[in-house]
Amino acid sequence: MPRRRHKNLLPCVLAALGVCLASQAARLGNPSGFIEPVAIAHSGVPADPAIGAAPPPAFSVGAAFDADRQRLIVFGGFFRGQYFGDTWEWDGDAWTERPEPGPSARNSPRMVYDEARGRVLLFGGDTRQTGALGDTWEREGVIWRHAASSGPSPRTVHAMTYDPHRGRVVLFGGATAGRVLGDTWEWDGRRWSLVASEGPPARALHGLAYDASRRRVVLFGGTPAIAPDVQPLRDTWEWDGRAWTQRHVAGPSPRDHTSMAYDAAREVIVLHGGGTTPDARAETWTFDGSAWRRLAASGPRRMNPALVFDPSARALLLFGGFNAGPSNELWRLAGPRWARLWP
Repeated sequence: MPRRRHKNLLPCVLAALGVCLASQAARLGNPSGFIEPVAIAHSGVPADPAIGAAPPPAFSVGAAFDADRQRLIVFGGFFRGQYFGDTWEWDGDAWTERPEPGPSARNSPRMVYDEARGRVLLFGGDTRQTGALGDTWEREGVIWRHAASSGPSPRTVHAMTYDPHRGRVVLFGGATAGRVLGDTWEWDGRRWSLVASEGPPARALHGLAYDASRRRVVLFGGTPAIAPDVQPLRDTWEWDGRAWTQRHVAGPSPRDHTSMAYDAAREVIVLHGGGTTPDARAETWTFDGSAWRRLAASGPRRMNPALVFDPSARALLLFGGFNAGPSNELWRLAGPRWARLWP
């Protein structure tokens, strides 16, 4: 079978929102459109004696690093009409699929680690059957529990980060029913609160990370509309817990599908990948509060990878994402150099 080429990935990543046109499906090698999705509870890559089992390649997984248990947690995703609902852990040497029940299968959930409470928080995502989701889940140890049904409106391709200084999870933007959002919400461990309706223009598929050295949430890029051939954004904004401020600094080219995380070892925000479809980037950028700087070394060419910081290894971990197709590779960025960890 010839290799599939993703000519315009944004509408297809958001197929659950009803914006994937038949022409896009045809470009993906399916002239009749997307097949009806099947929710997959456990669907990893079969174990290879040489490398072991692993999460399946998928678009738009959720991921967070559980610092208490020293594990990278990966959940969900979508590929070839299938929505995944399996939970995987990486312990530094191998992948393990967890059998405990959890959230329903979905695409584009967002996850962060709540340091104060020792829990992974998951919000939202989408399926073609239900559209955007608005449920909140917590994972303490290996147990998932449904934490809230009220809060932000159902949405997907939003962004979240954790502010340890104030003990809050911060959520911005996303999309629902083909409409982008521009609201800011915070989770305090018990409930969600709408904290700002003004700030950055509405967007989805943007990057968001908390800069612990300056106590600011940093936002970059994204798409201002859910439609083919829309020019992505390249603006930088900061949230101090009270208001958003735009930072007028030069930086990466316009892009969506990007990922950001804080590198505590170097005290900088790191941005990797993204692009303007169909061109995934291999660039890595850092932001120290004054300027964006591009690393000389390139990493994996990816759109929408999961990017988290591993405090025990003092390094960033990058999982999945897509270029010509979805990936389940795991990479590490320690200092200025990328290295592939798995497979």
